[in-house]
Amino acid sequence: MRGLSRVGGMRLLTGTLLAAAVLFTVNGTAVADDVSAQIIGGTTASTKDYPFAVFLVRPGVKTNFCGGSVIAPNKILTAAHCADDDEGNPTPPADINVVAGRDDERTNAGVLAKVTKVALHPKWDGFANDFAVLTLDRKLSFQAIPLATTKDSGLHAVGKRLTVLGWGRTVNDNPDSPLLMKTTVPVQPDRPCRDYYGKDTGGVDLYDAKVMICAGDNTGKHDSCRGDSGGPFIAGGKLVGVVSFGPEKCATPNVPAVYAKVSAARAWIRTQ
Repeated sequence: MRGLSRVGGMRLLTGTLLAAAVLFTVNGTAVADDVSAQIIGGTTASTKDYPFAVFLVRPGVKTNFCGGSVIAPNKILTAAHCADDDEGNPTPPADINVVAGRDDERTNAGVLAKVTKVALHPKWDGFANDFAVLTLDRKLSFQAIPLATTKDSGLHAVGKRLTVLGWGRTVNDNPDSPLLMKTTVPVQPDRPCRDYYGKDTGGVDLYDAKVMICAGDNTGKHDSCRGDSGGPFIAGGKLVGVVSFGPEKCATPNVPAVYAKVSAARAWIRTQ
């Protein structure tokens, strides 16, 4: 959901409506949840340097709709909102392919793998625990990235700059980038995300610090965006987060985005 689309400001990271558009209240405003994301203010990157970075496509389509990370030879970690259907159930595996080792979507480089199983985090609720593990029909030769643990909290301490990767938009309202891009954004305190994203209709904070990381460039020059959903958020050679959601206009000054915290879900991920 790297981008919750909301009246007044959230965006979806995929640029498409979440299956079962959920109405919630943010700062008193009724909002329809939709997800999107892409790298703004970044530079080109290569899968030679980031071999674990992959993107998801629909069968017969070359352009991505989400990103992901190789976490084992035949396993991809992505965002749950990239892999659920209109009822909150896993998307049929036949509807998702994974492309690895391809910097430029327009080429045929790398490997196209089919998905045989989609597992959503059991506590995925449309915002929190935004994780899905995809099982592939083959083992990839691309190096997997280690998962951050609870002992790695220093990697995402406030002020630390983490790298985010993706094939998403590089400019608001433009098509996604065909090239893998990267940028860095600093981790912010939890309060800006808690205050901006507000509460649901039950009065519960949409931002949950136990399972989310608040990060963004206050100058508005660097951000993930639509199309980057599910992609890697990394530091110290480890996968620290997954691109989840943010304001409707990517790279809005003083409005951080939200990344799903990998260490909080590591135990479940390993069971997959």
